[in-house]
Amino acid sequence: MGLKNVKKILTIFIVFITFGELQAQDFSIEAEKLVFNKASNIFSATGDVKIYFGDVTIKTEALTFNKNSERIEFKSKIFIKTSQGVRILSGSAEIDKKTGSILAKNVKALIERRFQIASDEMKIEEGNTVFKKAIGTPCDICVLNPKPSWVLKSERLLHNSKTKKLYFYNTWLEIFGVPVIYTPYLQTPEPGVTRASGLLAPSFLSSDLLGTGVRQPIFFTIGDSSDFTFSLVKTSRINLLVESQYRKLFELGNLALESAFLPTSEDNSIKGFLKIKGSSRLDKSTFLSIDTTLISDTSFLGKYGYDDRDRFLNLINYEKFANNSSLQASILYHTSLRDSNAIEPLVLPDLRYRTYKKFQKSGLLLREKYALVGISRRDDSSYSRLSADLELSKSWQTETGLLVRGTGNVLSAAYIEKKVNKKSNLLKVYPMGALEFKYPLFKSKAKKSEVLIPIAQLVYSTDTSSSIDPIDEDSSTTEFDSTTLFKLRKIPGIDRQEKGLRLNAGLQYFYEHKNNYKYSVSLGQVYRNKNSDDFLLSSGLNGYESDILLSGNINFRQDLYVGSKQVYSKNFSLKRSNTSLKLTKPRYQINTNLINLVSDPSEGTSADLKELTLNVNSSLTENWSGKVGVRRDMVNNENINASLGFKFKNECIDIDLSLSRRNTATNLLPKDSRIDLVINFGNIGSKYNNSKTSKCIIK
Repeated sequence: MGLKNVKKILTIFIVFITFGELQAQDFSIEAEKLVFNKASNIFSATGDVKIYFGDVTIKTEALTFNKNSERIEFKSKIFIKTSQGVRILSGSAEIDKKTGSILAKNVKALIERRFQIASDEMKIEEGNTVFKKAIGTPCDICVLNPKPSWVLKSERLLHNSKTKKLYFYNTWLEIFGVPVIYTPYLQTPEPGVTRASGLLAPSFLSSDLLGTGVRQPIFFTIGDSSDFTFSLVKTSRINLLVESQYRKLFELGNLALESAFLPTSEDNSIKGFLKIKGSSRLDKSTFLSIDTTLISDTSFLGKYGYDDRDRFLNLINYEKFANNSSLQASILYHTSLRDSNAIEPLVLPDLRYRTYKKFQKSGLLLREKYALVGISRRDDSSYSRLSADLELSKSWQTETGLLVRGTGNVLSAAYIEKKVNKKSNLLKVYPMGALEFKYPLFKSKAKKSEVLIPIAQLVYSTDTSSSIDPIDEDSSTTEFDSTTLFKLRKIPGIDRQEKGLRLNAGLQYFYEHKNNYKYSVSLGQVYRNKNSDDFLLSSGLNGYESDILLSGNINFRQDLYVGSKQVYSKNFSLKRSNTSLKLTKPRYQINTNLINLVSDPSEGTSADLKELTLNVNSSLTENWSGKVGVRRDMVNNENINASLGFKFKNECIDIDLSLSRRNTATNLLPKDSRIDLVINFGNIGSKYNNSKTSKCIIK
């Protein structure tokens, strides 16, 4: 052990003995050199001086302790560290032993290594740290970054270590050196507190429909697993719009409530919406979920920018799973905004049971589906349906490699239908038999592989219903693509089914080049022995022969994807197409989609549709990013909507500016131009989160 270390230890021992009374008051001092002046009754300590004062540690090179005044004065720069994560540099300071307070001048402080403070004077007393004439910011302030993005200049700033909050008095917010907002009082959680009640950052908006105004959210914590956000929106054309969001996290589920309403309107009625969404796992195999939206009128969601959909599915769903079976019970209700006079059905009950069993000796597979559905409307019409779907299939492979699958299926449904002054019973039965043939052809080399699969399905189904009836509640539009081409029953519902003899024929081709690219192509068509009108015109599935389906996709090195589905007429003219492209690079992402649709009066379209959608996101610099979005009508050569956005983000501020324009008008979505500005200030009243390490901090 060196002489210097021995001297230090002896000095510390002498200090502890000499300051016995001070240590009893939760003071202890370490130093390399100690001098006591009996005439002035003053202790002097120099050389690597450390003071332990409650939860505070102070380091300096020289101090004096006056036993008469019971004050400790620091003769050099000091460093103060508290157990609450506060670090302080000061040019001078003193400690009052009687009150236990610390007073420092020309202070630079850092709270939780995130929020910097510069102050003329600081006082620590009873768990509170008070800064006078303080400048605070979470931004970097150093040689590398001398001008912060924003600061708070306060006459007085208080940090309470018990409540973990910051209190600002008579404060100006300056953004890039410009005073923007003044407030006499501001309260925020201290940096590092991820959940705390208080004001969130306001956002600003300007809209042709809504006018110019501001949205101010307030965040409330409710225990450890729930929170509530309350927002007020005031614009030049809205007296007041009230928004709210409640979130609850359970051990095995979650619940979210979202709403917005106008307390007053032109007709003195309350307008708004309420959305309820949640899910819960009751046990390992049982799930319960809810998703419903209640709307006061058809135009509210689109006008105020909450949702541009024109149809909503309200659902309460229960599911139970076992090894070879499942049970589903649901309540369904559709809300349509297209026509306020439309009579949307209530589906109650909706019970579905599925099971399957494989017979090992024979190789047979039995699938069973049972369902009970009740549908009622506001005009007092209703129907109930009990259905059973039984399917027996077997697959095998010949010596030549041919894959064969035989299927027998019976779909039956019993109805009780009620109309005005009429009640009837119906029975529908749809037997079906099918044979499927696949002959995979493989070719493989060192860096590439190819697979060609010819597929042919011979299907026959008929209708042995007790009567001809127009009941059709669940047979929605069929999408003609590579998945539905080889479905034995292409109509998804039960009330209406395809009939007759048909051949589903096609080719599937897969190519993969190792570490380079891969693509696939599907080609197919449906052939029938009689003319069919079971499908919508736009589907391309009607007639003796369906339209020709051509689809495929290409993947290049995981960053470029191109996919396309095209439907051609018998004379090979293009009738329908959907082509998408996705390009993903480190600095930018591009998504495009081009659709072509023929008119179909049964779907409510009287003109052809051709639309191009383009979305581009790009990182312009380290701090700047931008995005562009366009949806264009290629038939009328005009933009349906367009958007432009810029985002600036650094260690302490997040600025999001977006501009949008809707050029077309409907009953639900009128034309509108809108500007939204959201500014989140790091660690001050916002949910802002940035893991970027500060370039310069007090260590």
